[in-house]
Amino acid sequence: MDLKKLQELEKRQEIYKEKIPYEVKYSDNFVWQIFYSEPSDRYFMLFPSNENAVEGLFYIIKKKIETQRLRKKELIYVPICQLDYEKTFLKKSEIEDLENYLWLFTKEWPAIYEVHTANDDTTLQVVGTTEVFENVKTTYKMVFHSKEEAQREFKRIKALFILQSEKPKEYQFKTVINELGELDFFFGIKNINYSNLTDFIKQEYAMKKLELENVLNEIMSHEESLEMLKQTVKRQTEEYMQKEKQIVTFLECKKTFFGRVKYFFQSKKSTKKTKEQKIKELVEDKKLKSEEEKASVTMTNEEYQELLGKQTQYTIETLLKISEALEKQEQIYKNMQMDLKALENKKENLDRRIKNATLYINEIESHKKSIFDFWKYTNKDDVNLLTESEKNEEKQTKEKIKKAFQYAEDIEEIGKKIDLRQEEIFGEAEKNAILALQLSPEIFTIAEKEKLLKKDITLAEKTLKNFRKEEQNTQGEEFNDFAIFGNRAETQKKLYTLNNTKHRETKRNPFQVLNITEETTAIDFIENVKNYKTLLKESMEKMTVPVDMPVYILNDKTEPARNLELVYMNAKETLQSQENLETLNLHKYDLKEGMHAIFYSNIIYYNNENQTLPRGMNVTSKVLVDFDKYEVKLIGRKDFRINEMLNEFENRMKLVHVYEYDVQVKK
Repeated sequence: MDLKKLQELEKRQEIYKEKIPYEVKYSDNFVWQIFYSEPSDRYFMLFPSNENAVEGLFYIIKKKIETQRLRKKELIYVPICQLDYEKTFLKKSEIEDLENYLWLFTKEWPAIYEVHTANDDTTLQVVGTTEVFENVKTTYKMVFHSKEEAQREFKRIKALFILQSEKPKEYQFKTVINELGELDFFFGIKNINYSNLTDFIKQEYAMKKLELENVLNEIMSHEESLEMLKQTVKRQTEEYMQKEKQIVTFLECKKTFFGRVKYFFQSKKSTKKTKEQKIKELVEDKKLKSEEEKASVTMTNEEYQELLGKQTQYTIETLLKISEALEKQEQIYKNMQMDLKALENKKENLDRRIKNATLYINEIESHKKSIFDFWKYTNKDDVNLLTESEKNEEKQTKEKIKKAFQYAEDIEEIGKKIDLRQEEIFGEAEKNAILALQLSPEIFTIAEKEKLLKKDITLAEKTLKNFRKEEQNTQGEEFNDFAIFGNRAETQKKLYTLNNTKHRETKRNPFQVLNITEETTAIDFIENVKNYKTLLKESMEKMTVPVDMPVYILNDKTEPARNLELVYMNAKETLQSQENLETLNLHKYDLKEGMHAIFYSNIIYYNNENQTLPRGMNVTSKVLVDFDKYEVKLIGRKDFRINEMLNEFENRMKLVHVYEYDVQVKK
């Protein structure tokens, strides 16, 4: 047994009497394997007999001896498995339901604990994680000190769960972390809590009721228009059929001599319908109307009165009921609009056909003044067509659907393509220039100046000194080996791991990248960086963004970026780059496919002499963008909070202001 570990455990237990760890559990949870046996009503502990982690067992034995000797009772803070909830706040079934409800909103399973303190106080604590921004997750915690408090929160979350699970298209509640680190639920810009839940349901019901009334009025209005259009189309169809019959008769008669003569001298026949035709049409009309009534039945009077009449209670049930009725009526209305559109198109086609047929018949009639003229006309080979070719006036332009870039899902595939492409187009000098900017961004800023100040020289000297010190600490006695051997200092290749894949490639040495030797002065250093900056501008033209993607940068400014900037593809990595600030300004730039940018893929950090380097962007998600080439326009602004753990007991809330910009190439 390690006595030091036992003493550390004892010290932590003294702290736990005063403070409960923020996440309720702590790093050495595995030390305790305490279970409760319901049949025997006893606690028992398992411990590893063949391992060193036995300090938990010896701590309990030590405390047992002390309490027996001093005749006193003492409490320790430990997790106990298989111990049922005391149901002080919620039933076991309600706790299980709460876990399911929270998973729907956060897509993460929460941990729910009953915590008993030394003062005999009991709380129900819910700890979990949720996404608050693009690929950024943070911890939330809810603590209930009474049954009423827990029940209110349970009812709120249950009500929102029912709405979102039953009507996911209409209700999507967004999870937000408030200033206390608790979980809030927003619908649009409104925070839905227990106190305003009834008002929310009432307002939603009133809105649905108004929408339903409007839809029903539209349906009634469209029914009249639809009926009139049906009658018009029916008359047009009959008219066209008559004209078509006359034209077909002419075309058949013109084939023979006797047919032409017969058609010329024939008298106008009566177009009156026979009794059988009228009966047949009436039966078909009745059948058609019956089918249409079945398809477009809206609501019975009882249903109408129940939903649109005076409502005394506003519950989730009544809201869902009116939502279902509205959805049904909206579908009927959409079908009716489609029918109207189809009939309008049919009417338009019939208008065109009737016009063509009338012109054709008029042309025939114009040649019936004499038998000779008619004979001459029917002998023509070129006769006007019955109908024009129907052209689709609405030209549908097929737009290329662009893939939406999602970092978590797409970075592996996109990263490999980027890495292979950059190895192909960039030489060693260009790769060194790209890495040099990340290694010493402040010297790149100095290199832009036409005239150097004394403080610039001092900064360059300090940077050189830090590089040399870091290299000496890393290499020790082999510090000067690079000057002799370069990257060949190691004769035997070692195995390294990148993205869980082993390889035999070495990292690029900062001294080689920045051209630093023992004789390099501050002026030499700045001149080297100037040369790299020129090379970077040229290299930027070779590489483009493979797909539309957002990039992010953190700073204390509210203005958009300028010049060369290192940005991130991953919002989470961006936020981690500034851990000490409590308020952060996160700038999001929407880059378009084909824009110029350089990516910090694996080939920028490693040589690939042995061709064993894993492909991708596994070191970082950094991207180099020259914002002088682009116009940026602010298109959105939002805020969110993240919960940062300072230590086992303390946390702090960070407020993040997000500025989103549209990026366009300068004209």
